[in-house]
Amino acid sequence: MIDTAGLPVVDVHCHPFLNAGALTPEQFVDTVSFPGGGVSYMAQAGLSVDEALVREIQTVRRNTVYMRYLVRQMARFFDCAPVLEEVVAARNQAVTSDYRSYVRRLFAACNLTALVTDFGYPQPPLDVTAFQQDMPVPVVPIYRIEPLIVELLKAEIGWDEFRRRYDGAIANALEREGYCGLKSIIAYRTGLDISPLSRTPDQGMQALDAIRRGTGGGAMKKLRDHLLCRALELCIEYNVPMQIHTGVGDYEINMPDCRPALLMDLLRFPAFRACTVILVHAGYPYCTEAGYIAGMLPRVYCDVSEGIPFAGGGARRIYAEVLEMAPISKIVYGSDGLALPEINYISALLGKQALAAALQDLVDGDLLSPQEAYEAARLILADTARQLYGLE
Repeated sequence: MIDTAGLPVVDVHCHPFLNAGALTPEQFVDTVSFPGGGVSYMAQAGLSVDEALVREIQTVRRNTVYMRYLVRQMARFFDCAPVLEEVVAARNQAVTSDYRSYVRRLFAACNLTALVTDFGYPQPPLDVTAFQQDMPVPVVPIYRIEPLIVELLKAEIGWDEFRRRYDGAIANALEREGYCGLKSIIAYRTGLDISPLSRTPDQGMQALDAIRRGTGGGAMKKLRDHLLCRALELCIEYNVPMQIHTGVGDYEINMPDCRPALLMDLLRFPAFRACTVILVHAGYPYCTEAGYIAGMLPRVYCDVSEGIPFAGGGARRIYAEVLEMAPISKIVYGSDGLALPEINYISALLGKQALAAALQDLVDGDLLSPQEAYEAARLILADTARQLYGLE
């Protein structure tokens, strides 16, 4: 088997978190579960959650392959029985005695060396400096454009001022606030079927005017499509990557609108070919589409987060599908970790294990030599992300 255990890892897609303190087993399960389906998320979304539903959700969450894997791996870390209650008790003792030391030990155990972090979630945003101080590894902040759009839509301003503030806020984030790239979750909002002709300023002006007048007609989609195109242009101008959410996500998404193939016309359009774009989640479950796009377009990359770790045993297949068409140097590891450092840790362990298995399959088929597979693992787990975000 290809030995990936000791290789360094750069988590190219995750979210910030602060010390959550001691948790009950129920709180722990809810927090480390797949994003968007836990009790806390449903409550925040305004959905009715009674005691019976809480018990049902807890049972379902505990019975995922991912959760079973997490409990066993955390038990090995703490040298305790692989029982949720014992794992949480050991975890609580470590967190309350010295949180920063605990995170340092977690990250050292999986050789996690840097976090590329989307500060657009949770909202209101966490303080970048506070998160950086808690983390034992470098934090690369990413600026999400959707909270900015929401803020500007609330302001009583016309198109010229809207556009000026939009460009100005992104420029300020990249030039002065230390952000190293942009991120969009337009897939959640209006989908990925975006015409490259949306880049014309007239579309933005007309869409905002229609929104202000309440005339509808798809105006919000037209505005968001235009603003994504503008963000791509700004990424080219500042020479930073653009992360675009594709595939699975929160409770409210419409899966067919999130297929990465819908981005093909946009990303191959001449005005946007110079932009470095990372397809977040590699479009899971449409991973072959994401791999194909990365293989066809020279500046498009696939990030395997969320499917890894939350798909559990599917992690090996995710790597295998993306590797079918995407160049080895166009695949980057990520977790979509949030809320607790244990997610980043477990994801790194599973990501390494699954990658080793997928690459070994290629070696066994005489498609890669053992040395080529090892070099591929280094690229996927850390080296390509380091190049993309200047972490050399």
